[in-house]
Amino acid sequence: MAQDEWSEDQFFLKWYDVDSRRINPEIYSKFHHHYCDEETKDFINYSKNISYAKHVFDGFMTVFLYPFFGSTSRNGILNRGTMFVASKSLFHLLINFCHQKSTLLDIGAGDGNVTQCMSGIFNEVYATECSMPMKNKLESRGYTVLDINGWKDKEFDVISCLNVLDRCEAPLQLLQDIYNSLKKKGGLLVLALVLPYHGSVEYANEWKPQRQPLPIQGCCLELQLNSLVKDVLTPLGFRLNMVTKVPYLCSGDLNASYYSLSDVLLSLTVDCEVND
Repeated sequence: MAQDEWSEDQFFLKWYDVDSRRINPEIYSKFHHHYCDEETKDFINYSKNISYAKHVFDGFMTVFLYPFFGSTSRNGILNRGTMFVASKSLFHLLINFCHQKSTLLDIGAGDGNVTQCMSGIFNEVYATECSMPMKNKLESRGYTVLDINGWKDKEFDVISCLNVLDRCEAPLQLLQDIYNSLKKKGGLLVLALVLPYHGSVEYANEWKPQRQPLPIQGCCLELQLNSLVKDVLTPLGFRLNMVTKVPYLCSGDLNASYYSLSDVLLSLTVDCEVND
């Protein structure tokens, strides 16, 4: 193996490492140690191969569109800022805890790139999104796009909420709505959240504090993971099946070919006894 390949692989390993001594033993018993699989490497290579001319054009158009659109809509219009959370194989591992896989709702689905990693095993795929350009992309992929509040009177086998809780006004209420919309026999939530937690909401081109931030405690990813499960998810009625740590990747710009944040990715089942 060449030296630069070895160095890159060593760098990738840090994306998945955790300090097991800081994680609650019960939570750690459900921890899945993942790795930089082929789909993740493919996304990194895709990001590295975006042309210089494309980045220059996007930079110019971003300045032009700035007064009229927020960052999510600008990305949708320019077909840039594609996100990657996990490979199909990892998503299938997380979803496997659900025996009935008929309906999927992906909340805050963006351009549908991540939705596509999960959608193949479901009969019906629904999505929500605030940005109109992103809604158009989701519809072009064949997904049924629901109104931002139009899903709450429906019931789903699986709901995915990937990196949305730190970008919405009231994440606790959103989690409660998700619980209410999951089938009570085997309903499954696939949840991703960037840790350490920093909640903020985009209004046009401004970022403002959340109205109802999550009560997460701790100074590092591992301690905040403990608090997320103990102080947020368990009291709401979710039971942890599996958790892993992955990089939350975004294709880049002239400054970097891609960007990454640390994500925790959880599979959670509705625990009916909690809210009975």
